[in-house]
Amino acid sequence: MHERLQVEGVTLSSRLPAARPAHPVVAVRPTVPFIAGLSCGLLVDRISPWRIERSGSAVETWLGATAIFLGVALFVWALHVMARARTGIMLDQPAVQLVSTGPYRWSRNPQYVAFVVMYAGATLLVNTWWPFVILPIVCVAVSRGAIAGEERYLAETFGRRFAEYRERVGRWI
Repeated sequence: MHERLQVEGVTLSSRLPAARPAHPVVAVRPTVPFIAGLSCGLLVDRISPWRIERSGSAVETWLGATAIFLGVALFVWALHVMARARTGIMLDQPAVQLVSTGPYRWSRNPQYVAFVVMYAGATLLVNTWWPFVILPIVCVAVSRGAIAGEERYLAETFGRRFAEYRERVGRWI
């Protein structure tokens, strides 16, 4: 951003630092790719079914339900840790603290890892391979459309502390 000031016929120009955003700016809400991917997988399955081979027992159903339960538990745990730190949880809230405890010790994005686990569980329950085929596209969309903006914001807000955290802890796992 440039500011121009005219003093006694002389124009002075200065480069002002860009204002730091008050919250992360993302291209896409992170839940959208997960919902869209699962929905597209189900739609493709209606056109061209590709069923997961069942073992004849309830193993796949049990695994799917367990994955959903574990994903929800991880998601709630991550939210609880953020709330306890009294920092922004939602994308429209500012981060006032860099959280690196709880599930944030081993993942910079445990909520998105939880979404992947729930997505996988739902895929097993609906008994089609198509959502699994689409899952890499979903992960790329979340990485580029949401995580990139979040990480830019955290780097601007926390500087070196975030850089050190980023070196220590993986984006997904």
